[in-house]
Amino acid sequence: MKITVDRSKCEGYGKCVEVAAKVFKLDEKFISVVMDPKGDADQKILFAARVCPTKAIILEEEESGKRIFPQA
Repeated sequence: MKITVDRSKCEGYGKCVEVAAKVFKLDEKFISVVMDPKGDADQKILFAARVCPTKAIILEEEESGKRIFPQA
């Protein structure tokens, strides 16, 4: 799964880090970045994206590029 953080939407709530700390971290500007896209199970990463208050996390299928979350 391809994980992208829309840095213009991220407001540093850190919910993604709480859910999937092996995948996400907050940088020096308190904006989420992806450390290890394979650091946790896909279901946990999807949950992290869903709990993001600003919907800044975009998930896509690696091979096809099809959007998984949020739905377009």
